Amino acid sequence: MPGKFEVHQDKAQEFRFTLKSATGEVIALSEVFESREACEKSIEAVRKNAPYAKLVEAAGSAS
Repeated sequence: MPGKFEVHQDKAQEFRFTLKSATGEVIALSEVFESREACEKSIEAVRKNAPYAKLVEAAGSAS
């Protein structure tokens, strides 16, 4: 069973998504979106760009 994206709408009528692994572990939480359409576009951007994303050290992180 593959991982999945779950779309949630909160009390303020804003949307966000959670990316979960096949075992149900939370992998990523999104920012807040004002519409479901914007949330779904962000999911598509993650799907498209994740295979090409590089791992880099964030500025100010401890080594």
